[in-house]
Amino acid sequence: MAHARFAPCPHCHAPLSYLEGVGGSSMHPVCPRCRAVVTVTRATFLMADHSQPPRKVPPLGKPPS
Repeated sequence: MAHARFAPCPHCHAPLSYLEGVGGSSMHPVCPRCRAVVTVTRATFLMADHSQPPRKVPPLGKPPS
């Protein structure tokens, strides 16, 4: 059964949709923004989450304040 959750990328903090158990899922999904591999426990497909108004996301390479 498919399951979705919303959480930030652990590397660049961009908002993501984690779609678990859907076609195209992988145990080593890549963030669509920073291209880093995201650690997951179930086969997951990652998508950028545009369902909420944009919030300030720190530019790549700069740690959040």
